[in-house]
Amino acid sequence: MKQFFKYVLGALLAALIFSTLISLAFGWVWGIASLAFFMAAAAARDSWQLLTLNRWLARHQASAGYQPGGIWSQVFGRLHGLERHAEQTQQKLRDALERFQRAGAALPNGVIVIDQSDRILWCNPSAERHFGIALKQDRGQSLTYLIRHADFAEYLQSPPSGHPFILRRVRGTDLSLSLEIVPLSEDERMLVTHDITQMERDEQVRRDFVANVSHELRTPLTVVGGYIETLLDGETLDAAMQRRVLSTMRSQTQRMQNLVEELLSLSRLESQHAPAPDSPIPVSPILQQLFQMARHLSEGRHDIQCLCDSTDSILGSESELMSAFSNLVTNAVRYTPPGGKITLQWRRERGDGVFTVQDSGIGIPPEHLPRLTERFYRVDRARSRETGGTGLGLAIVKQVAMHHDSKLEITSEPGKGSTFAFRVPQSRIVPGHEDHAPEIDQPHFSES
Repeated sequence: MKQFFKYVLGALLAALIFSTLISLAFGWVWGIASLAFFMAAAAARDSWQLLTLNRWLARHQASAGYQPGGIWSQVFGRLHGLERHAEQTQQKLRDALERFQRAGAALPNGVIVIDQSDRILWCNPSAERHFGIALKQDRGQSLTYLIRHADFAEYLQSPPSGHPFILRRVRGTDLSLSLEIVPLSEDERMLVTHDITQMERDEQVRRDFVANVSHELRTPLTVVGGYIETLLDGETLDAAMQRRVLSTMRSQTQRMQNLVEELLSLSRLESQHAPAPDSPIPVSPILQQLFQMARHLSEGRHDIQCLCDSTDSILGSESELMSAFSNLVTNAVRYTPPGGKITLQWRRERGDGVFTVQDSGIGIPPEHLPRLTERFYRVDRARSRETGGTGLGLAIVKQVAMHHDSKLEITSEPGKGSTFAFRVPQSRIVPGHEDHAPEIDQPHFSES
């Protein structure tokens, strides 16, 4: 409004000064005529500008159509329509920005928008987790100031095309990130991060697995190959030596066969995606078989007890459950010194079914417990070779437990023994009835 009054007063003042000068020079008639001419010229100029504005608005209006009223009404109507269209456009942009931010927040990959000076303009929650930053506090901060890594700063300055940058141990954690720069505009860039920590762990596990398999097969192959060369050299061996050589070759061959069978079993279990079957497997007969197997392996060297008077059944795969339970029993016999005690038991606990194998063996130091179910992991590698273990038994037990929605729980104390508990959830337990109980000659049985 102030600008309008200044414009009007300025035009009037200029007209009066001009007409006054004309009046003084040529008389008042010419002064009035010049004033009228000046005002008419100003009105004509403003009218022409108004028509020009009206035509421009007609070309840029949101929707074509006739605007009623005079030219001023048309101008104001079209200005109002243009304003309304601008507001709608701004609302659409705000909605699009909100959708972009919601989509960015849902992305598992981290996204950081930075300027040419590497200052943070925006980032999503995944990027906050990856870099340990907070957008509210760190907006406008230099990313290289927050992530102090020389190679990372160099990558931001001159990122190679098509080659992601691997950043490990981000801000003191074990996190590994794959980073890639995407240009957005002349002044903005987008840094995309992908968490590859688990991928690198899996790759390390794969390398360790190949190395362990190669190592486990090399020893028996070397032994068998050495004896074969001895036999091919034609050396005369007495009967006792021949039996010893052939017995060693057979045991090493059996060791390789056991390793291959367990590898195939583990691979089959890991590739299963469907849940375990719902076939009811009675518990008591399985424990009877395990008890007999433990007696055979022990050869009278241990005090073995089996406690089971339950008529429960487990919904699952009998072969898988037998494989898992037998691995636990075999380990107990192998790692319990002669004269030790081994107890097999089935019990109900808070609705769950729990199969436990408790021994009085050498025990396991606490730092080894979290890694016992890793493939080829051994607490004492030399002792495992003496007992004939492959290092895959507990890995198989873990996979069977996962396939049956169950858990493997391990407690141990060095020098006092270990307890391995296979906990089956209540949803996979079918309670039995006494009148349908299987005929068991000795529900509680033991051997000393």
